[in-house]
Formats: sequence, C-alpha cells, structure tokens
Amino acid sequence: MRRWIGAFLAVVAACIPIFLQRSAGSDLLLDTDTKVLMATIRERHAPLSWFTGDWPLNNHFYRPVSTLSFELDNWLYGANGAGYGVTNALICIASVLLLFWFLRELTDHPILSAGGAVLFAFQHVGNERPITTVLFYLAILAAAVGVIRHGLKVKLWLPAALTLLYAIEEVTAPSNFGQRTLGWLPGRTATVMTVFALIAMAAYARYERLGATRTEANPQPTDPPATRMTRVGRPITKSSLLWPILSLAAAALAFGSYEQAVMLPAIMLAIAMTFRFSRFRVRWGWQAGFWALLIGYLVLRKEVLPAGVSHYQAQQFRAGPGVRISLLNYAMPFVNGFSGFLASFEMGPLIFMTWAPYGFFLSAASNLTAFYQAGRHWVWALAGYGMSFLAFLPMAWVKQFGHYNYWPMAMRSLFTMVLLWAGYELMLNACSPPTRQAPPRPDPAPGSLPRP
Repeated sequence: MRRWIGAFLAVVAACIPIFLQRSAGSDLLLDTDTKVLMATIRERHAPLSWFTGDWPLNNHFYRPVSTLSFELDNWLYGANGAGYGVTNALICIASVLLLFWFLRELTDHPILSAGGAVLFAFQHVGNERPITTVLFYLAILAAAVGVIRHGLKVKLWLPAALTLLYAIEEVTAPSNFGQRTLGWLPGRTATVMTVFALIAMAAYARYERLGATRTEANPQPTDPPATRMTRVGRPITKSSLLWPILSLAAAALAFGSYEQAVMLPAIMLAIAMTFRFSRFRVRWGWQAGFWALLIGYLVLRKEVLPAGVSHYQAQQFRAGPGVRISLLNYAMPFVNGFSGFLASFEMGPLIFMTWAPYGFFLSAASNLTAFYQAGRHWVWALAGYGMSFLAFLPMAWVKQFGHYNYWPMAMRSLFTMVLLWAGYELMLNACSPPTRQAPPRPDPAPGSLPRP
C-alpha cells in the first residue's frame, strides 16, 4: 500500500491547477447555447421531467443525468457564473481521480497509474508544454550520445530518438480540450459521462483483478530456482458482487449523460480482453449485462425522443475526408500528412530543397517506430490504444469540438505512458557504453583434460 501513497499524492497535486484555472466570471453563462439551456431549465422547473423526454436544447438528445447537474447549479448558484465554474472544475478533478483508480485496477502499476492521471490533469490546463520540451531535448540527447557511443550502429540509438520525438504528439492535448470542458457549460455533458464511465470501468476492473483466478506462465529454463519461500501464483480473494453491480449502475448513468457512452460495452469487452491477455480467467457473463443496458438505452431513447433527425443534428453530421482525418489522428497520425506530401511534388525537384518531404519522412519514421516499440509492453499499449480509438469512434462522424476527445484522451493516457516507458528503456540502451567482445578463448582451454 505504501507504494500507492506517493502516486495518489502526485495525482492530487496535479489537480490543483485545474481548480485554480476554473472559469470564475459571468462569461460562462453568456454563450448562446448556455442561455437557452438555463432559460429552459428555469422555465420548466421540473428536474425529473428530463427522464421522460428531450434535454433542454430540444435537439433530440437524451441526457437527463447531465441535465440534473445544471439543475443543481441553478438551485445552488442561480445567475452566479463563478459557481458553475467551480462545478465544472470539480467534475474534471473527479475524472482525473477516477482515471487513477481505473488505471490502478487495470495495471496494478503505480507509475503507469499516476503518470496517466497526472498527464490527463495537465492536458486540462495546457501544462503539458514542459513535458514536450523535455521530450524534445531528450530525443536530441539520445541521438547525440548514441552517435558518440555507438557510431553508425543506428539500431542502438535511433529508435530511442524517434520514439521520444513521437511521444511529444501523444502528450499534447487536442485543440480546445480544456476550454470546452472547463470553460463551456454544455461541454459538461462529456465530463459527467466520463465520471460515470470511469466508475463503471474501474469497478469492473476491480472485480476481475481481485476475483478472477490467474494462470501462471509456463516455467522457462532461465527462471530462478524455487525455494521454500517461493509463492506460486497469486493469492485469490472472492470479489464481492458489489463491484459488478456498481459497474452496471454507473454504466446506466453514463448512458443517461451523453451519447458517446454507447461505446462503453465495447470498452468493457476490451477491459476483459486485457485481463485475459494478462492470464486472468475472466468471468465473461457480466459482459452480457453491459450490452443489455445498451439495448435498453436505445429502446428507451426511441420511445421518449421525437422521431427523425433534429435541425442541429443535420448540421453536425458529416462524411468524407473529415471522418478519415479524425480517425487517423487516433489510429496512425502520420498518414494524414501523406496527401500534403504528394501535393508538394507539384513544385518538382526543388521540393527536396525544402523541409516538407523530410518532415513527412521524420513524422512517418517516428510514428511507426514508436508504435513498434510500444510492443515492449504490448498488453497495456494495446489496451490504451484500443480503448481510446473505440471511445472516439462515433464522434468522428460529427463536426469536431474539443470535449469529444475528453473520454478518449483519458484512455489514451495509458498508451502515452507505455510509449514514455519504452522511450526510457531505449534511451538507457542508447546512452550505455558499447558492449565489449570477450577475448578469444584458447583451444584447448588451460587446465582442460587432454583430448584424444
């Protein structure tokens, strides 16, 4: 338990800037959507009625749970915008702390858990800039020291430089990320949903981590010999049914907060597969409960909302290149630069006298190298990468706002931490002295028996 105290304190400290940079003025209530939202709430004055119909903006969305947070703020603060800013900040802080809990249950690794939560906290307020600066200089240092120590043996130092260079992109938050969550009231729908989604994910992960049996890996010749103090396997505890029940309840509240939660069952399946890859014997039956909740949500939504697509939804839906670009930003970012790379050749051979083609080559090399090196810890890398992509997937077909990335970036923090872990290991290799070949052994060796 002691190893987790420092990790938790680091996460709590990282949350302080979120509260200090909250919106503290009346500007939070001056946005057009916010004015309509709060006016409708004050006119109806019936909080529970949102469970039986459209939400206050009347654009065919079922969001009763997140709407209740606006109702609570209206009752507590009225027209005092600073109070709404405090609530926004507290919800974001809760998301950071719950992300730490989820990563703790999923990985049981203090550095991965605390690092992912701290990074997510920094992304709220733009504090990732010092991290990206350090990564840039570390990449240069890895290349410089690697050349000095290893010369043209680029496989010993180039992967470190490229992995650290690409990690800069993963650390940097999407545009308007903090403004759309801390400084825009309707963006609270995404943060409230994330709170309940993380509770559901953490509770389910805890259920599997504490209760599922684990198969041990087959012994290898290089394993140390067993002694009487060796513990075979891990202690098994019977996990309470409280955790899966809590997970299902939180998932239901997430569905009632924001439409992005429709991906929660798929992410629950990804969590189960992560434990299975870690040699846990997962109890698959609970997965049916999450998919049943999704079906029930879709049926309820059809019953209580007006038929058809609202005018706002028709404006927001999109298709074409924008969808591909948004998906590739999560799947393989360098590919988005390929069309620009091809277009640059319209200048002819002179293009090679500019930075454009070399910048694309560097972007592609760093992206591909980093993804390959993440395979050093492939279970956690695949979990963070896959869950972030799934969480964002439905939002690719609508015009982009920063808060669409809120839940996905929480999941992406695990993948980013694995990249940093791999970069650290590679940099140690790059900066280590070159290996020395042992002197040739005489044949026959001194003292050996004579051979016929």
